[in-house]
Amino acid sequence: MRSWQGFSWLVVALAALATALGVLAADGQQESTIRPVGGLTFVDEFELTIANLVVYVTDKDGRAVTDLKAEDFLVSQDGEPKQITNFKLYTGDIIRQRNAELDLPAAPLATPTPVPQDEAGPVPVNFVIYIDNQNLNPLDRNRVLSQTREFISTNLHPPAQMMVVAYQRSFQVLQDFTSNPEQVLAALRSVRTFTGGRSERERSAKDIVERIRSIESQERSGGRTSGLDSVSPEWNEVYTLIDNYAKESVNDLQFTLDSLRQMITSLSGLPGKKGIVYVSNGLPMVPGMELFYELNRVTNNSTFLTRMYEYDQSRLFRQLAATANAQDVAFYAIDASGLSVRGLASAEYQGAQDPLAASVGDSNRTDTLRLLADETGGIAIVNTNDIAPRLDFIAQDMYTYYSIGYPLQASGKDKVHKVEVKLRDDPALKGYAVRYRSRFVEKSLETRVQDAVTSSLVFEVDDNPMGLEITTGTASAASEGRWLLPTHISFPIGAVALLPEGEDYVGRVVIFVAARDSDGKQSDLVRQEHEVRVAAAEYEKAQRSRWGIDANLLVESGRYRIAVGLLDPLTRQDSFATAATAVNPKR
Repeated sequence: MRSWQGFSWLVVALAALATALGVLAADGQQESTIRPVGGLTFVDEFELTIANLVVYVTDKDGRAVTDLKAEDFLVSQDGEPKQITNFKLYTGDIIRQRNAELDLPAAPLATPTPVPQDEAGPVPVNFVIYIDNQNLNPLDRNRVLSQTREFISTNLHPPAQMMVVAYQRSFQVLQDFTSNPEQVLAALRSVRTFTGGRSERERSAKDIVERIRSIESQERSGGRTSGLDSVSPEWNEVYTLIDNYAKESVNDLQFTLDSLRQMITSLSGLPGKKGIVYVSNGLPMVPGMELFYELNRVTNNSTFLTRMYEYDQSRLFRQLAATANAQDVAFYAIDASGLSVRGLASAEYQGAQDPLAASVGDSNRTDTLRLLADETGGIAIVNTNDIAPRLDFIAQDMYTYYSIGYPLQASGKDKVHKVEVKLRDDPALKGYAVRYRSRFVEKSLETRVQDAVTSSLVFEVDDNPMGLEITTGTASAASEGRWLLPTHISFPIGAVALLPEGEDYVGRVVIFVAARDSDGKQSDLVRQEHEVRVAAAEYEKAQRSRWGIDANLLVESGRYRIAVGLLDPLTRQDSFATAATAVNPKR
């Protein structure tokens, strides 16, 4: 986050809460491949990693093609052909039939840790409906949300679940993940009470355009019919207004993209398919672009257009798309503006706006939605007042796809791979479009644990096989506006692998900690390594005891959710827990 320092790891004090006696017995029996270490049993095994791709194939009308076989696909990774070893087609009918056979209840809350999936079963589907009120006109928003009712009522069922988020300078979770359509629709109805930030920005732009017209009219009435004085004080004043407008818009845009990035990151530890249905009136690639074009039109001074590109934010959008790809999140972007006369070309203006400036303004706001969708394997819905037919394509993506897997030679590191999926050269397959995520990130074990901790700041956790516990004490004042929050983290010693080292048994764990306050401000994730050392004579007793780590967290006043992840690198076991606490909360 920008400059917020509401959370930092100050003191970490190891406290051995119990010791015990015991040794790893070597009673003369012949050594086998099964060996006890710290009370845990290990078996030598070979682990095969499969890279799974979600691939959509559609015809020229955008409808799913569902009659292809594995041999119809050609897959390569980093330029090298790959053999398809896992292949499965999923459709809405297949999934509904499977749910009926299993008599599945509504899906529980999402857990941030992937769980093994039934080889014959579809992956979980996690979609966030993200209402960007800061960049929405309320009337456009309400029209679009009304058109989503049928989409949600018809298509929300296991294994899919949806979450509703509203953004206005920070994102607010209005409905946690659920498979209950009524709960999602109720949350969307509550969004109608939110104000929209787009109207104020459009009024500011409107004032600038009318100032341009006023000066233009004055100069022409003074006898100038061509060659307006582009260096006059009046035009410099207009340029300053546009420059300030662009700077403010850049600042607002950065807040918007930071919040989206935080939302994407919070989804990082969720298993299965992940998508953000993003609703806004568009986001500017170059803030103020249409105003710079309007000024250039009347002054014929190309210098203004040159200066415009100082505000080009395309790099931030590509970085956001890269973040989404790293977390397997697809963007489904909806332009709420529709086909109505919009932006600077609205009927509020006294005269018609320059068609080029109006067209440039439209493209400037919708091209970003297309970019995010195209780069992440999603869909952009733009230039339509009736989004319902296009929502059918999003529903199609939720349940109709090919799951294609191939062996991955795991590097154990974070590594970006470029993937290409094509259909074999066959006239019968011509005209089919193949859509997939062109890049995926192979993640190390530690990165996967970090992702899960970050996700657990927002979602409920139900993955704690190692018995991890967190307790917090009473905070004490540290400095003006800052508090020290005593935090105790503990786990059973028997859950950690201990190896002989001299006269002791020693294990090592990695602790990950992060915090998020009720306003959505989130700390950086902190990583700490710790040694667990038990005297050999105390080993057996220690197996029935817990090991504790004490820390003080430096926080501001507020209500917090603290998330902790525990990793035993030797056994590759991990565990997650959260705690809620209030530190001198404001009344």
